[in-house]
Amino acid sequence: MENKMEKFNSFVESVSWERIYMYLTVRIADGVEVSENVRFCLVNKDYRTEAVFKVLSRDGNLYRLKLNVTNNGLNRCINNGIYTIIVDDGNEKISEAGYIGTSHMLESWGHCFRYNGNSGAYTVSFLLDEYSEESRFQLLFYNTVTRRMSNLFPMPTLDENGEPAEIDVRKKSPLSSLVNKIKKWIGKKKRNICKFAFRVWNKKAHKNENHKKTVLFLSEQDDCLALNMQVLLDRMKERGLDREMNIIFSLRRATSEEQSMYSYLRLLHSVAVSDIIIVDDHVPLFNWLVLPDNIKMIQIWHAGAGFKGVGYSRWGHAGCPGPFSCHRQYDFCISGSSCISEFFSEQFGILDEQIIPTGMPRMDIYLNPENRKKVTESLYEQLPQAKGRRVILFAPTYRGQNRAKAYYPYEKIDFDALYKLCVEKNYIVLFKMHPWVADNVPISELHGDRFFDMNAYPNINELFYITDLLITDYSSSIYEFSLMNKPMLFFAYDKVQYSTSRGFHRDYDSTVPGRVCESFDEIMDAIENEDFEAEKVEKYRREHFDFVDDHASDRVIDWLILGKLPESYRQALENRRAEVNSVYGLSFEKYFSVPEITPETEENTESELLPN
Repeated sequence: MENKMEKFNSFVESVSWERIYMYLTVRIADGVEVSENVRFCLVNKDYRTEAVFKVLSRDGNLYRLKLNVTNNGLNRCINNGIYTIIVDDGNEKISEAGYIGTSHMLESWGHCFRYNGNSGAYTVSFLLDEYSEESRFQLLFYNTVTRRMSNLFPMPTLDENGEPAEIDVRKKSPLSSLVNKIKKWIGKKKRNICKFAFRVWNKKAHKNENHKKTVLFLSEQDDCLALNMQVLLDRMKERGLDREMNIIFSLRRATSEEQSMYSYLRLLHSVAVSDIIIVDDHVPLFNWLVLPDNIKMIQIWHAGAGFKGVGYSRWGHAGCPGPFSCHRQYDFCISGSSCISEFFSEQFGILDEQIIPTGMPRMDIYLNPENRKKVTESLYEQLPQAKGRRVILFAPTYRGQNRAKAYYPYEKIDFDALYKLCVEKNYIVLFKMHPWVADNVPISELHGDRFFDMNAYPNINELFYITDLLITDYSSSIYEFSLMNKPMLFFAYDKVQYSTSRGFHRDYDSTVPGRVCESFDEIMDAIENEDFEAEKVEKYRREHFDFVDDHASDRVIDWLILGKLPESYRQALENRRAEVNSVYGLSFEKYFSVPEITPETEENTESELLPN
């Protein structure tokens, strides 16, 4: 076959980053004809394809490319190694991408994603091939585990006067030393023991002829069912599915409270005997326990569609997952709309086609007219002060790294000014903080006839029925509230800081369905003048809901639990996986003849540079 490889008739001009997405601008040299089917492939040293760039746009011979470095199409990060970019126009006309520019520019394009509390780092660097006479553009992907310098060179222990403390050098008893050694050994072997027990239980359960299809509702965040899970469970019982299959539960506050070994083993056993696992949040167990093919996991994420970064959307920030995490193991995740599926797939490091827009189960009861009427009457009985007045619901998300450290800075609220405005405008304010915020709302006795702490009320969605204005920030509560067709305000006083620390997976100001206020004075002004930018609500609703009905639970049950996925979704997922499999590992080796670099040749190359 005639060799149609043409080296370096394309050049990388720029690289930029947006969260986990790498953007490249590649220019094809003037006079070079390229077909419409051109592909830009990331290939390793053996010229085998690791991933294919997505072509976002073309302007003449200038191409704008995109690559998710956390997902090469097989729901995993780009593997460690040095890669080049191959331009393939589909007609066996192949070229490599080169580079014309300064080394300083290459160095500035690099990116480092820290994870697992800075104990690991995934780096992407750009360089030129040192063994090529041409400017051969290369990308180095490297995942490493770092060690804190304080572990290598610990600081000395100081006494109360700041002087080096005396070290107790008394020998420990043989029994104490033996106990400590045993504890360390058990700690190192714990996961292996758990994996072994899991495999035994799983094999035994699924080989049993009398094994009944088992569905596990699993949460490591709370010891009770969240609303999505509860509504889904209730609907399964209404349809009699609890008689056709085993429905079991594992509900623990494992992320915020110590758990016994017995509790841990019970969790492992529940997972092992299950056929389908329903989760609605992160489960640390699956960061290291790989599920076998006979167990499927469905994520019914608790948040409809917020803005704050989650999972791989905030890679490189504190608390983000490692290269392999629980999220990679989802067979499916639900969403409210196909328009927002890409946000969920980005967060969880899985394919767009694995996000199924069934709608949220909790919307079923929320949109039920009878339930709305019943709950509204009950709320007015509990809050007679709301009758004849307009209701503001203040419902922000928490600040802090996790549940244990969650708080809200109440000093940001001018309670006196807000109370005065409520009297003038005939408002009352209901405060419903995030469930993780333990501190009570500081409502004084003077404000008690207008301000009400609703933290004990179990379901925020029900409060939406009597709410006239929602004030929030980055909370996903806007998802449900948008269906009330009522105005919202966004008190985003720390928008820049929050964006930097947590990260947004889309532009905040252009997406929120209401006016953004960066100070409490702006909040007061918006209420005073009723300047809510309420026209944004309708656009938000169109983008976030494929279905506005009370059948989301049935779609989750039929499509995902019973396996009756609509043909369009099933075929789209099959086609995507087939496309990835056809490209991954595709070899371009026959087009290239590159001398192998051996230690001897490398030594000779270096010796030529040494003086005699």
